Amino acid sequence: MSALPLQPEARWARQRHTDDPDNDSRKSIAEVSPRNSSGTAHLHPLRFTGTELVKIARLPLVWAFIAVFAMVNLMLAATVPANTVALHNYASAVAVTIGGKVGPDFSRKLARVNTTDISKSGNADVTGDTGAGDGSTAADALGTSSAQSVVGHATIVINAQIPTDSTLTTDELHRQLTAVTKGTTNTLASYDPSNLREAILTQVDGDPVATWLMRHKYDAYAARVTHLAATGAAMDLAAGTVTDDTLLHWFRMTGYLFFETCALAVLLMALALGSERTSGTEQLLMATRTGRRLAAPKIAAGLIASAVAYLLLVAAIVGPYLMVFDVRGVWSASVSSQFNTVFGQQPFITWWDLTIGQYLFVRLALGLVITLCFALFTAVLGLLIRNTFAVAGCAGVAVLLAIGLVSAAHSLGLPWLAWVGGFNPVGVLLLREQWFTELGLDAPTAFWETGVTVCSLVYLSAFVRLARRSFNRKDLK
Repeated sequence: MSALPLQPEARWARQRHTDDPDNDSRKSIAEVSPRNSSGTAHLHPLRFTGTELVKIARLPLVWAFIAVFAMVNLMLAATVPANTVALHNYASAVAVTIGGKVGPDFSRKLARVNTTDISKSGNADVTGDTGAGDGSTAADALGTSSAQSVVGHATIVINAQIPTDSTLTTDELHRQLTAVTKGTTNTLASYDPSNLREAILTQVDGDPVATWLMRHKYDAYAARVTHLAATGAAMDLAAGTVTDDTLLHWFRMTGYLFFETCALAVLLMALALGSERTSGTEQLLMATRTGRRLAAPKIAAGLIASAVAYLLLVAAIVGPYLMVFDVRGVWSASVSSQFNTVFGQQPFITWWDLTIGQYLFVRLALGLVITLCFALFTAVLGLLIRNTFAVAGCAGVAVLLAIGLVSAAHSLGLPWLAWVGGFNPVGVLLLREQWFTELGLDAPTAFWETGVTVCSLVYLSAFVRLARRSFNRKDLK
């Protein structure tokens, strides 16, 4: 039986189906998204995530922000007073040569150090104990004019990385280091944390729950002080009096870094989710269920881009910092050394034993997680609002509201309101100068900043999941 000829309307409908550009878009989506046995279209997460990353990488605005932030970080890392670097590097070289524990033995060895003002060539080689007969050889190797600086039967030669523009001579550096290390004692052994405990309990007096929390926190704090006193952490050299300056320099740099990367995370995630709307192709892409499922690769691309931007900006401060500062004898010292204090007087007591290098590493790790939290929060806004500029504006308003709430709570003497208002990544950023310490009235428990960050990561991930479900079900406008 021969087939009936197509009516003109049918031929026109077939031709329209073939020529429809929307149909081509849906066909292309189906081609790259093969269906399983149940007929549900599958996406290739890696392929689509890579495509979305390429979209982000092609945006000049992104690289402009990264370049500006990197230049700021480079200037902060490189523009350090030469005398500060000289003090730090000299103390670090001394710690490498004669040991990093201050005390009578350290003072005896320090008195034998050769204080001749050797050439400031920036050479990092260090020569240890030498006999009288070896003194001239060591001096010649270091570029000194003669061996007359060798005193007594033995000397110790220090060759530190001293900046050429430093106005401090080797003798002056030695004299300053001797002054701050002479007669030092284990300050943690004589430190009484009960005064701090009572001061905090007085501020929460009348609130039984807050009092209970603070009492337990400062009991744990007292145990930490006892432990660190027993280990002799306070006697680590930690670069003498300049530790405060160099650590404050590091805290200042990372403080800028965290705000920069959080702002970048908001921008990158907003651009990732709003790219189709900005280019005018959102209606075409989201016309099918498969197209809407592209939200997951977009979020993944935003998170990856945020992490990569964070690492790039970290490199912009860590690289110059390591080129300027000699950290060999400093980063292995306890971060709770008596030469590292809070507000210049209170010991810097962390909740677990950390060297300075380890502390800086975990600080950067926590900053990365906070950056990802900001990206997740932006993803929630992006799925619900779907407007790049509105998302960025809402994120900025939310940050300002959180800062204002915490500040108002502290000024009104309402610790619970401050704790609730600070239970988010913004609240953790406000405490960035004292992470992993007792944090005073800003924290009701130990490891507060860590717990809040982990909880924020969990509940923001849950919010993203709920926002995706809402996005998949509602009509586009």
